[in-house]
Amino acid sequence: MDYSALKERYNVAELCIERASEYLLSHTQLRKSIISKAENDYVTTADKECEKLINDIILSKFPNDPILGEESGNIGKGEARWIIDPIDGTVDFMTGFPNYTISIAFEDKGEVVFGFVMVVKQNECFSAFKGEGAFLNGEQIFCDSSLDTHKALALLVPPHRAHEHMDRYFPIMRSFYDMFSDMRSIGSAACSLCYVACGRCALYYELGLHIYDCAAGILIVKEAGGAVSLLRDDEDWIEILASNKACHERALEIVNG
Repeated sequence: MDYSALKERYNVAELCIERASEYLLSHTQLRKSIISKAENDYVTTADKECEKLINDIILSKFPNDPILGEESGNIGKGEARWIIDPIDGTVDFMTGFPNYTISIAFEDKGEVVFGFVMVVKQNECFSAFKGEGAFLNGEQIFCDSSLDTHKALALLVPPHRAHEHMDRYFPIMRSFYDMFSDMRSIGSAACSLCYVACGRCALYYELGLHIYDCAAGILIVKEAGGAVSLLRDDEDWIEILASNKACHERALEIVNG
């Protein structure tokens, strides 16, 4: 797809982010309409309606574009596709915890070329277009480049949807505690990646993700000068390590044992 066609879609993605954010802020009561999809995996009416809103905008402009959405699955086929997570951090949304996000990415020939992540309650819009840098509300952002991780935060997320991996996870988490000042788990993979991208945290590690959780955030980290390793990567299971480049090799050694 040529540059002008990608930029046209980038502008539509920005519109989608704005409209979807407005929708979630004005429909907070929908967080109480909950369906359990699997253990510790929930969907609300807001997830479904927000994704429909985004899909409708995209298809009104580009009716032949394929879409992969968390709730609606695959719509259409082709070399390019939209990747949508209408609410990343649904439990955050359900409980009123403010770190839920909307994530929209566009993939062309297997490569994500732009992405948006909106942290709705904070009114923080992270964005990136491949080769053009990463931004927060229009201001360019960069990963923390410090070697002194003992003064930095790590975002470490236990496998809450895959408890059978806890025994592997917690020794890794314990080792990271020797490397960093403290840890957080904020409930949204997209938000976590963006916090690495803007230097609020030096590292993020999680397993058991899907592509729609992290497609936009991965590009934003890379465009901010960070490093991302997908230790397992398929449509149903992603294990991800994102960090500043200064500590990435050491962090990989911890994860890989």
